[in-house]
Amino acid sequence: MLLITSVDEYLGHCITSHLSQFHSLRLQIRALIHKTDATAIPSSVLNFSKKGIDVCAVDYMHANDLSKAFRNIEQMILVINGHEDRVQHCQHLCQAAIRSGVRSIVLLSHIGANSEQHIALHDYGCIETYLVQQQQISRQPSFQWTIIRLDWIQQYFHLWACQVESKRTLELPLAYDTGICPVDISDICHVVTSLLTQKKDQNIILVDLDDKHSTQLYTLTGSEPVTSKDLIQILIDATQYNKMTYKLVRPMDTSFYLRNLGHNIWFDERIKKEKSRIFFDDLDNTCAYRQNILNIPSGNNDDFVECYLLTLIRIADVQIQTFLDYFDWVSKTYGSFPIDDIRHLMTGKEPKSIKQYFVENSNSFKPRV
Repeated sequence: MLLITSVDEYLGHCITSHLSQFHSLRLQIRALIHKTDATAIPSSVLNFSKKGIDVCAVDYMHANDLSKAFRNIEQMILVINGHEDRVQHCQHLCQAAIRSGVRSIVLLSHIGANSEQHIALHDYGCIETYLVQQQQISRQPSFQWTIIRLDWIQQYFHLWACQVESKRTLELPLAYDTGICPVDISDICHVVTSLLTQKKDQNIILVDLDDKHSTQLYTLTGSEPVTSKDLIQILIDATQYNKMTYKLVRPMDTSFYLRNLGHNIWFDERIKKEKSRIFFDDLDNTCAYRQNILNIPSGNNDDFVECYLLTLIRIADVQIQTFLDYFDWVSKTYGSFPIDDIRHLMTGKEPKSIKQYFVENSNSFKPRV
């Protein structure tokens, strides 16, 4: 079986949705969510359970919970969550995986994992190091790992749609001349699928990773770098509204915007529609998850509250800080650059461009008149 962690958060949810398009895989997937005081499964993942996926609520710090979760598991997709104790969570997951005889772990990390100046990004580096060390300590020749570092995900711009449609302005703590290479969420999911399933039949999960991917570190980026000036021109072309502007803001301004996004009535309306769409999704449409925001930080998101209850504020803090650290990291490293790993892992397919993203979602960014 395949274990996917943090399915109650954006990245884990998207990967599970993508794999669920293959009906025979649904019975081979166990999806982990963070156990809270709430007894019910959050609505954002309840549909997975209805479609035959084994959804388990676990305390990542509780050895007995993890021991049960890893029964009959051969592969794990380790998705790092937004909890303040996420490093410890991942360490416990790695320990439990090795004790339970898991044969391989695919870790989804961050492009800025090597930065020691940014605490939120350094968490990813700590988890990477721990995973490698555990393999060396375990001395299990059959145990394999692959690390995938992700650039900024294009779909994160969903969070700024309300700002653009109301103010005709995109505000980010990103210098005008700094380039980023946003990667599409479905490209990430395609890569993960290609690593863990048979090439000839993606309805079958591999028992072992291909040797050429074992102990490899890949970086997934978009096809080309874009600056803030490029983003505005792409927005203008996609929406056909010429009076779009970009504003360089302080990190604290972006933090304030994201923390208060849940109080925006238009954003709240979108979340409610999305919640309904996720609940009734038949999981056969591979592109449906591309439209979702899910539980990315917002102050008044019912789904988010349902998932995390008392840990809401702390989790939102970590997610927002990761965003801010990324923008500061690219500014100090003179931007991110396209890397061909994604083309190699997608077997020659071209990664989706940021232009495609804004064209696909142009209605969400059109100014209200």
